[in-house]
Amino acid sequence: MKTRSHFQLLREAGKGLAQQMILWGHDVKHPQGNALQRFGMERVASTGLQGTSCYRMEWEGGWVQLHGAVASWHGADGSGCCGCVYARSSKRIKAWSEYRAPVPGVDQGQYRSPEETWEAFQPLLRWLVAYETWVASTLGAEWRWKTWRAQFSLVKKSPWLAPAEALPWWEKHAEAEAIRA
Repeated sequence: MKTRSHFQLLREAGKGLAQQMILWGHDVKHPQGNALQRFGMERVASTGLQGTSCYRMEWEGGWVQLHGAVASWHGADGSGCCGCVYARSSKRIKAWSEYRAPVPGVDQGQYRSPEETWEAFQPLLRWLVAYETWVASTLGAEWRWKTWRAQFSLVKKSPWLAPAEALPWWEKHAEAEAIRA
């Protein structure tokens, strides 16, 4: 099997995040209550774009934040660790070096080498794997399949991977957390 470059992996992961943002939008409307909050995320006022919500959760020494237009992980400890941001408008995963969350509609991240950006994406990717594993075990495969099918009315092009293929893809590409000193 041919090994993909970090650049190719980032492009593929960007397609996956575009789809994932649609799925998260459905998850907040789950019949048994907001799935992001049930997973442990906190809903807070969104900065930047009006009319969008922000969900955040502490994760691996930083914060995962989800907005209607941005998904990110940024370090919170001032250690100089590089975070990442996916902006729906640019459809790209970029590095994030601030110790504050990106502001939707304003912040797009910085270009770094594909290797650095892929490494910076890993905490968000590990969170995504944990969340989707929880969705599968708590909400069930039928729920994820239903939310995946719902995007056909929103997306003009072919969607990314179906749920049964998406989680294994995310899992395959998530690297173990580096031991922090």
